[in-house]
Amino acid sequence: MSRYLDRHPSMGLVLRIVAAVLGGYALASTWAVLCGAWAPTGVEGILAGEQTSWLLYVAAVIWAFSPVAPGRVWAVLVAATLAMLAAAVWVAQRGA
Repeated sequence: MSRYLDRHPSMGLVLRIVAAVLGGYALASTWAVLCGAWAPTGVEGILAGEQTSWLLYVAAVIWAFSPVAPGRVWAVLVAATLAMLAAAVWVAQRGA
């Protein structure tokens, strides 16, 4: 993939923009779900998660445009999203 990105540098930018927008959104929304599962009352947890999710979204955008390979950016964003989703499922099952 590196050779392809060397020949088409604009594709690397497109991959980073999509990672920033979609990956950041997935990470932020999964954080809100995790906070909702963690809180004793779901509404307060989701509200707190939504209010703090902007911090994760900004961090994901900064990470997407860092001088790291786009594949690694995608891998980190997907791994973090799946880890938080698994934690949310685990917390919800233990609480119910």
